Amino acid sequence: MFQNTLMSSSDAVTLFEAGVGQAQGSRNHQEDYYTVIRPEQFPAETQDKLAFFAIYDGHGSGLVADHASKRLHRLLAQRPEFKQGDYTGALKAALADEDGLLLESFKHDSAEPALSGSTAAICLINLTAGELVVSNLGDSHVLLAERDPKTECPYHIRRITEAHKPETPSERARIKEAGGSVEMRKGVPRVGSLNMSRALGDLQYKTPVNSVEDGNSMLRDRRASSSSKPTQGDFVSNDPYTSRRTMQSNRRYLLVLVSDGVSSQADDGALIQHVMKLAMRGMRAGDIAQDIATSSANHPHSDNATCIVVLLDGQSS
Repeated sequence: MFQNTLMSSSDAVTLFEAGVGQAQGSRNHQEDYYTVIRPEQFPAETQDKLAFFAIYDGHGSGLVADHASKRLHRLLAQRPEFKQGDYTGALKAALADEDGLLLESFKHDSAEPALSGSTAAICLINLTAGELVVSNLGDSHVLLAERDPKTECPYHIRRITEAHKPETPSERARIKEAGGSVEMRKGVPRVGSLNMSRALGDLQYKTPVNSVEDGNSMLRDRRASSSSKPTQGDFVSNDPYTSRRTMQSNRRYLLVLVSDGVSSQADDGALIQHVMKLAMRGMRAGDIAQDIATSSANHPHSDNATCIVVLLDGQSS
């Protein structure tokens, strides 16, 4: 996938190029999904140019990841916070709205949203204002680097998302406060069967499903009332880590979004250096992203691998 967007004189940064790559790895099924929304595709009437990129890494099945990849950006565009320019609040609310839709599906259609879930790594970019907002749940990540205008060499490389793991002291305390617990299973700290503490879906670990007196009864009867037991908190949370950054018009940037099938195989700095090495050879963003995904998936016992590469240029860079 390639994009080269002409810059308006009023835009702080331009989306020079973006592309995505995927590989199944050693898994039986591909449960990673993604969303790439260019400014002309963004589902909201706005005078600003907006772009949206996201990776959803499913576990249990691909249902939740697939569902979110088709709906979250639309839920975001409908939020009143979004219309007020509060992108951080809008992303947080949209993730809660997505879980609300999954709960309705659980009640009326299928138990699967309770038994499966998904990470999320999301970038919303206001190109006109030069505003970057990033949210994540779980262990999919976003890497950000600046590119030297003369040499294109990357510098100031950093991961701008946070891993949500049950063993983190703050997460362990939150889970305990909600009425849950963290247990070691096969040497890995887990909430139930999960090795992450924040995700979409996984409704069996969230209210109201986890508040039924017999924890399995609501899974057997998806229409059951949750009033038989005082409401607990969410053992697995949909409250994301979110940050906002201003992108300078005199700089060039590189964004790389990855599922853990990529991040578990490569150091952040080495990954960014490899991306830019291929870019300086003239390789397109989509081909670079596919190279990253394929290389990650070629390792023994590899996970699904998804990578999105985004090049952004400041107006005066």
